Amino acid sequence: MKACLTEPEIAARVIELDLVGPRSRDGQPGWNLFAARGLDPEAAERRVEAIVDSFASALQWGERNNRALTLTTQAAGALIELAKVLPDGLQPTIFQMPTLLGNPDWLAAALPYLSPARRQFFAERFPRLSEEAITPVTNLIDRLRSSTQLAALLGSQTSSYDIRRAMDERKIVLACPGAGGAKDKLVACLLVFDMLHAAKGRANVTPEQRPPFHLFLDEVQTYDGAAGGNLAALLEQTAKYGVRATLLNQNPERLTKQTLNALTTNRSHLITTALDAHAAGLIAREWGADPPASAITGLPRWQFIAQVTHKGALTSPFMFGGESIEDTYATSYHPDRVANIQPAIDTASGRADATETITQLDTLDQRIREHLETKQGRKQDSGADPDRPWSAPATRRVRGPACDDTPSASADCAEPGRRHSAPLSIPVSQPRTRDGEQ
Repeated sequence: MKACLTEPEIAARVIELDLVGPRSRDGQPGWNLFAARGLDPEAAERRVEAIVDSFASALQWGERNNRALTLTTQAAGALIELAKVLPDGLQPTIFQMPTLLGNPDWLAAALPYLSPARRQFFAERFPRLSEEAITPVTNLIDRLRSSTQLAALLGSQTSSYDIRRAMDERKIVLACPGAGGAKDKLVACLLVFDMLHAAKGRANVTPEQRPPFHLFLDEVQTYDGAAGGNLAALLEQTAKYGVRATLLNQNPERLTKQTLNALTTNRSHLITTALDAHAAGLIAREWGADPPASAITGLPRWQFIAQVTHKGALTSPFMFGGESIEDTYATSYHPDRVANIQPAIDTASGRADATETITQLDTLDQRIREHLETKQGRKQDSGADPDRPWSAPATRRVRGPACDDTPSASADCAEPGRRHSAPLSIPVSQPRTRDGEQ
């Protein structure tokens, strides 16, 4: 693709997120999902929704995974709220989600800065959940953290990659998230759902201020794992905000029913090459069996059947032959010039050194906690050793004689054999500011 974008004025518009290329371990643009300073409440809510939709699709969550969806929503929302009170250089990243969910002392330092509803969830309901409840979320993030490329991209303090700005400024975004493993799938979903939710943010500007943004998604089933029809709902909404999507898929039967219905109902064009009998029958039904499924299954290589919208009306299906990009765009195809334009692309992308980003990320948990504890004045007011980190009172599992041999905080158990836990015992005070506001 870059070989067709070698003119200097075009290369300066290219933003590249390449997580598999030979240079990917050396540096990446910055994309901090939780750098929320300056976000208005609606934008912050859309950011949380995009993150939750991404986890739901990558992990194929449905309504039966309500606990995982709730935890992801609450954790993402908490970090967005926390980002608004933390200074530059201490913005939380996706890699603080496991810390928030798994480190009681870190959570205790953060609680006073959360909204009342969020604070109530983490102080009262969260401690009652089993430890296994958080593992679907934290395990996948731990896998992201083990990747140099992903740690450099998602662990940055700032975001040089901003899809809403890219849409409005007519940028060209080239994204290659990986080969299709679980962590690659999550990153792919984050990219797509971030874009779709950002498009919804165009509702606050006039249609004239919404330049068209063309989205090309290969292997679209990758983003369609959630049972709740998340992708379908967004695709149905975003066209009115200037997004034009071209979706590619080897087998339409791999799409959820909701997404397939959304695509066939709202499509402008439908193009197919050879498919197996079941998938061909599905496409043929869209065309009223003219041509029949047998015509689709028998298509030779590089031959297609299409139905397109022309002058506001659908044409009859017709056949055409494919041509290569090299032939069609021969005058613009210059693979020998890619190395010359790469520095311009790196600059436009905000590419930063991976080692520097990861070094800062390694100490971010500790630095955020120390800042919050100092801001609350706990180290100064406690009367304890000022060099000793403050820690919240321990959360005690309340167990009866029939539960296990762990020391119990209660001598009696109303429901023998059931695991119990007490609410998180954390003193919550409103953060103090210099001018006395809370």
